[in-house]
Amino acid sequence: MKKKIKALLLCIALANGLASFAQQSKKEEIAKKFEDYFLLERENIHAHFDKNVFLTGESVWFKGYVFHRKYNIPFFSCVNIFANLIDENGTVLETKLLYGNLGDFTGNFKLDSSLKSGKYYIQFYTNWMNNFTEDESSVYDITVINEETGIPASLTKNAEAEINIILKPEGNFISDCTNTIAVHVTGCDNTPLNIDKAIVLNNKGEETKEITLNKLGYGKFDISVNNSADYTVQIELNGNKYSQPLPPIEAKGIIMDVNSYVIANKTIIKLKTNSFTYNEIKGKKYYVVINKDNKTSVIDFSFNDNQLEQTILLQNKDLFEGINTLRILDTNLNEIGQRLFYVYPENTINTDIKKTFDDNGTVEFKGKVNSSSMSLSVSVLPENTISITEKEDIYGDFLLSPYINGQVKTTAKQYFSDLSRTSKYELDLFLMCQTSKYNWHSIKNNPPKQNYSFDIGLSLKGIINKKKSLKGHYVIISSFKGLLNERAYVTDKNEFYINNLIVPDSCNVSFSLVKPGQKPEPLKLTPQVSNNIRPFNKPYKPVKVSCVDYTSNPDSKIALPKYNSQSVMLENITIDGDAKKSLKYARGSGNGLLRGYKISEDDAISFFYLLDFIRYHGFDVTKTPMGDINITGRTVNTFQGQPTTPMVYMNTWQLMSFDVLDGIQTSEVEELYINQHIAVPGVDNKMGIIKIYLKPGGGFKSKSKKPEVSFLIKKGFEENSEFKNAEYLSTYDDIGFQNFGLIDWHPTIITDDKGEFSFSIPKLYSGKVKILIEGIAPDGKMVSEIKTVNL
Repeated sequence: MKKKIKALLLCIALANGLASFAQQSKKEEIAKKFEDYFLLERENIHAHFDKNVFLTGESVWFKGYVFHRKYNIPFFSCVNIFANLIDENGTVLETKLLYGNLGDFTGNFKLDSSLKSGKYYIQFYTNWMNNFTEDESSVYDITVINEETGIPASLTKNAEAEINIILKPEGNFISDCTNTIAVHVTGCDNTPLNIDKAIVLNNKGEETKEITLNKLGYGKFDISVNNSADYTVQIELNGNKYSQPLPPIEAKGIIMDVNSYVIANKTIIKLKTNSFTYNEIKGKKYYVVINKDNKTSVIDFSFNDNQLEQTILLQNKDLFEGINTLRILDTNLNEIGQRLFYVYPENTINTDIKKTFDDNGTVEFKGKVNSSSMSLSVSVLPENTISITEKEDIYGDFLLSPYINGQVKTTAKQYFSDLSRTSKYELDLFLMCQTSKYNWHSIKNNPPKQNYSFDIGLSLKGIINKKKSLKGHYVIISSFKGLLNERAYVTDKNEFYINNLIVPDSCNVSFSLVKPGQKPEPLKLTPQVSNNIRPFNKPYKPVKVSCVDYTSNPDSKIALPKYNSQSVMLENITIDGDAKKSLKYARGSGNGLLRGYKISEDDAISFFYLLDFIRYHGFDVTKTPMGDINITGRTVNTFQGQPTTPMVYMNTWQLMSFDVLDGIQTSEVEELYINQHIAVPGVDNKMGIIKIYLKPGGGFKSKSKKPEVSFLIKKGFEENSEFKNAEYLSTYDDIGFQNFGLIDWHPTIITDDKGEFSFSIPKLYSGKVKILIEGIAPDGKMVSEIKTVNL
């Protein structure tokens, strides 16, 4: 008898062990689905524009930021970024290849005078984004005004032309259970309306509940019904009533109630069902799956003991900062419901900006964000401008929109400017009305494959048409404009390859064939250039909104600014201090963190070659027997003891090889900025930055007077243009300037080690101005604010 009991107990233990193993195996299977689907790193792009409404002949200026989703920091290695200017029919009018440098980029589109008034769009993407089913690009709409065709009517759209009432249950909507329904009420083209409440009516027209709506039209209410057709949600606006019936109710299911903001650092998940469903699912395993990209938490649960509600309390530290997607799965991995919620960081940062100096022509500002090496962009406009739409910001584009279905845009600064319970509640209302961009069926069955490359610069392949084998030879690729002096060895097929070329558009490149020990032989060839033309496989197709008037009105009374079309005004830069006044490029991107040198005659005599000057200022410079130039720091910061290498720029372009520096004389350099100890964020074993600005005609080209056969590289990287503002005929008292004028644009501000920064603007305007500031730090902290300052 005892043996039978022991055997029975053994069987029970074995069964429990197998069940536990199966349960753990299922959790691992679910987690593996997310790991596989988000294995390829994803990047997102945010663009800060100087404004959103332009006149033909103006330039659209922008600063772009690239975000690494997996690590929540700038995507430092993203280099090749494409920008398309698209018209209202989806036709690409112009494409630019933009140069990404340590997580950001700058550029502009010049608006041709032939463009008609209307909506246009700018889409940013990378070739890597083509790997994904979802559209990871970023699209922004701008409005263009052509005085000849008139003011677009969309600038003064009628919000009441179309009323939308969206009702979304939290998870599912089932009978005999208290359900939470999210509400979103908007006007034409998602414009907020001037209403603060909605009501729930039964089939007799009686009010059963009042719903409070926030300024964006979001709200929620609880309801328990058996027949949803008997109820409607109604609003009243200017004497007109609009209603929407509740969504269809289901007889059985599981609903959820998620709260991540009431109890500090905790998230409460309530799972509820009705008695009809309970009889079918009693004791069955279900899974609460919470993920953010590849990071996943899986919790099993079941309904037992006639309990129709389960509560799970989670520590936020066990979840994931940012948007979390909660899904309920059954044992067959079918999705029962989903919900988005947000886990806040511990703190946010804000800016402080003060006017510090004012003379007859310039106004200077100083600011602080309490984050060092932060990359910022600043736009300054009149206070009453109507040229900014505030549809999106860096918070929304990086923290919210990438996870939401339907290219939903939002200005999320209202949710992140403080960490109050009210802000968290309002963000939760917003997320209740959204669905995840990432479809569970795709996650489960179709992980992305790497079919498109992560491009860093251009690639070049050359074929030398000679019968004899040239193995052992090498080709020198040189360009004055492109700052190139590269070497590529010839293969046994008489081919050569060079990758990671950073060259500007329309750049002439020369080739020379070299056999060791002999003189170079000029080569005439037509190489293949790749990575410079990369179409996007999800091109943006604008969808016209029925309630928006897309016509233009030549008789509109909206005042426009008046320009002197014969001239433009360059950015006026003034810097305090006698030493800094002599430095032409002191306000260049990041140069405030470097020590600047105006190269004098004494410098040119003391250090004949530029590499000698660099060596004197804290770097080791060596030349290999093959002629390769190496520059290393004198600090070792790796476990293996490898020396660090600096980032070197010449005329704002990053050098992928230091060979081009060989032979450049110090006298050919106008200014040099250097810091051997500054850390380069996000780039392995990089320390120190060197920025070289040549005099006109300076560089290795000056040492060769022989004519060279060259090849023109088309569609290279767009060269950074110096900001040029239009010259307005009148600014101080001109209504047109107040409507659409731009006072100044600063795209390349970097904070110092104390988080401080400064900038100056020309004194074009008196009174109050709006200062739009956005940016991101190396650790991923962001800022997006609009300050109003009285000049």
